[in-house]
Amino acid sequence: MRSVLRSFPLLLAVAIAGCGQAASSTSNFKGAKKDVADTVEQLQTAATSRKPEDICANVMTRALIEKVKTSGHDCVTEIEKVTADADDYELTVTAVTITGATATARVKGRKGGKEGVLTNFALAREDGKWRLSNFGAG
Repeated sequence: MRSVLRSFPLLLAVAIAGCGQAASSTSNFKGAKKDVADTVEQLQTAATSRKPEDICANVMTRALIEKVKTSGHDCVTEIEKVTADADDYELTVTAVTITGATATARVKGRKGGKEGVLTNFALAREDGKWRLSNFGAG
């Protein structure tokens, strides 16, 4: 389980704005691509608001929740640990690619003084909504 969350603090940190919410980049997209970008924005909003229960309930796929839970803790507890350590981060969804029931959101962010941190978030269509299926990769 730690391997699942090992890169999560950095990747989630890219999605969190500790000093106010970043400007929305979802308006750059339409249709299903906007829905994907909205999911990434929901992650940022819930993390910024320190609402790990919203991340688990509304942003993550069931499979990802199960991976997070394998450490013996529930999803909310694990996500709460990660979001508690985050500060001064923001993101911009720069591109969205959809292939059937899966999608990739390319996210550019800032972590502390480092600009342009790029991350790809994978998403899957579940229960009629786009949800994170992993926490991203560079």
